Amino acid sequence: MEGAVIEKLRKYVNLDRIGAYIPIPADAVTALSLVVALLGVFLTWSGWPLWPFIAAVGALDVVDGAVARARGTAGRPGALLDSTLDRYTDALILLYFYPSVPHLLVYASLVGTFLISYVRARAESLGLSMRGVGFMERAERILYLLAASLVGLFAREALVPALYLYAALVNAAAAYRFLAAYRALKR
Repeated sequence: MEGAVIEKLRKYVNLDRIGAYIPIPADAVTALSLVVALLGVFLTWSGWPLWPFIAAVGALDVVDGAVARARGTAGRPGALLDSTLDRYTDALILLYFYPSVPHLLVYASLVGTFLISYVRARAESLGLSMRGVGFMERAERILYLLAASLVGLFAREALVPALYLYAALVNAAAAYRFLAAYRALKR
């Protein structure tokens, strides 16, 4: 969950020091994030609130990289696993909202969410640096969905507009990132 939000958090909290106290390997923390997200689908559809699962997934995503760095196990295989499982957890988090919002809205949110990551990965595979390009990085998406789920607890009618805004933001972010990469490649 790298991005502007995590970089700001690192100014105030030594995440790597916290990672040193986590007793399981980084890849297990990453896998646990997926398990929590999957469990959350069944429990939220059974009436449990959304926010605890979104918060837990976000916290685990912050911690997995810190564990890897603290243990000296950070590397390409773990990064690939993390990125892959992050896409699954992104999809599962959006499924939390499925019973409460129009289904096409969940689909539009999912497309934008995935395209943000895809455009970055594809552009970087073509030799571009996409670090810090655009908005709605993973931490921002998780925080937005956490906030939307909390708002939905108190103002149920606000949940659908909040998800429409999310869908608009992630698709705009994907388009922005695409255009930035496309222009850079044309130069």
